[in-house]
Amino acid sequence: MIKVYLKMFIRSFFLQALWNFERMQNIGFIYILKPFLDKVYLDDKSKQEALMRHAGYFNTHPYMANLLIAIVASLEKDKSENKEDAINISSIKNQMAGPLAAIGDSLFFGTLRPLVACFSILIMLLFMKFLDQNFQKYAIFVPIIFIITYNIFHIASRAWLMFIGFKFNRDSLSIISSVKILMPIIKYIGFFISTVALFVYLLIFKSSPISSLFFGSKENDLAIYIIVFLFSIVFNRFGVVFLIYSVIIICSLISYLRI
Repeated sequence: MIKVYLKMFIRSFFLQALWNFERMQNIGFIYILKPFLDKVYLDDKSKQEALMRHAGYFNTHPYMANLLIAIVASLEKDKSENKEDAINISSIKNQMAGPLAAIGDSLFFGTLRPLVACFSILIMLLFMKFLDQNFQKYAIFVPIIFIITYNIFHIASRAWLMFIGFKFNRDSLSIISSVKILMPIIKYIGFFISTVALFVYLLIFKSSPISSLFFGSKENDLAIYIIVFLFSIVFNRFGVVFLIYSVIIICSLISYLRI
């Protein structure tokens, strides 16, 4: 079965290869599930019924889909052994798609992606500070750092979700719900990275008048830490995306106005 699991995992990257307006991701879902159905259903009639069972409407977050695919696959295996009802499989699939989409949008697109983008910029700012201040020379590395870092989390999440889906079946939902507990922690990490990026930006361009107010002595160095701390508290009520864009706008204004 390991070969089947690996084939399903590789196919999961093509979930969105063939969208349609009427049933959204249903063809991609069937494409991923088919190797498993070929394995558990030995007669063509049962296999055809299983494929048709998943030909209906399906739409969820592409990264979270692996969890649902693994759960549905486990239920289909029980169905092939007459331990599960087909109606329950379709019901569970339809009920889970929406909540998983909401979790995925918030976690990956609303938090992780802007967080990694800010992290990539921060790495380049630190590089400029300690090694070379020619940003244009090394700017190409910002998207490269982003692509590598983001996909490490993204691909690992896909693999983990498929693993727990097969291992815990429907009980994996309680594990996924614990992700909500981590959201405030991820949010504060976003605040930290964003404010540190602003601090490093001011440090690099400290020859400007605004930066000269804060750098040059131990007392002035302490002042910038206090401002960064207050900055984090003020924007604590907003999300990571708002904070990151605020930092970008502030840095852009400093550069444009030459202050």
